[in-house]
Amino acid sequence: MRKRYLFFDYDGTLRSRAQDKIPDSAREALALLRANGHFVSVATGRLQADALARMSEEGITSLVADGGYSITIDGALKWMRGLDTAQCQALLHHFDEIGQPWAVTVRNEMVRYTPSREYCDGLLDDYAKTVYVPDLRIDELGTIYKMFIPCPLGAEEEMDFMGVPWARYSPRSIFFEPTCKDVGIRKMMDWFGVPYEDALVFGDGTNDMAMFGCEWESVALGNAWEPLKERATYVTSHIDEDGIWNACKHFGLI
Repeated sequence: MRKRYLFFDYDGTLRSRAQDKIPDSAREALALLRANGHFVSVATGRLQADALARMSEEGITSLVADGGYSITIDGALKWMRGLDTAQCQALLHHFDEIGQPWAVTVRNEMVRYTPSREYCDGLLDDYAKTVYVPDLRIDELGTIYKMFIPCPLGAEEEMDFMGVPWARYSPRSIFFEPTCKDVGIRKMMDWFGVPYEDALVFGDGTNDMAMFGCEWESVALGNAWEPLKERATYVTSHIDEDGIWNACKHFGLI
């Protein structure tokens, strides 16, 4: 059997939001994929430290994380970069000018820092621990992995994010993070010295778009964003209706 290199988005693709877990049929599919000699990884927007902790529990220790800006192989971080620092600093200065609260993640740990008490008081999600640093200076920030702002659904249409990539995971806030999972997948495939066409990617959301329509095949879950389905090689069933299992059967991998 031809060995395939499979990259699964995590939230909404492997992990069912309704069940708040990986469905049993998907877990069984992952086990069979590995037993059949295929390479199993994730391609997630989550921070590397967070992604590795979560996926190690599932027996997956090689992964593309940070929206394509890190690769981990056998539990060891091999490459990681942040967002464009100057571009982020310019946007943060703009936020200060318009009175927009913000927070940043500057280390590979689930902590974000903010100079705004307003951001802390109006905490919008439990993604990471939030630390108030009143004298946090924008121009002294080095590597920036993620940025966060409160932003009601639809308000982004009136805002200028100055080219910094962003994603929305809730109706109350916006995350600024890399959205180029294809970059990490290519780096991973290059690391192993295998052709890109041996990859197979699975996704459901807007931040999966960059890894669809590439040199490899792609699978959109039945619950996926409609434009992603249009770009997919194959559309499987809903995540809660054995979507991963059915796709792997379709491609003859299990």
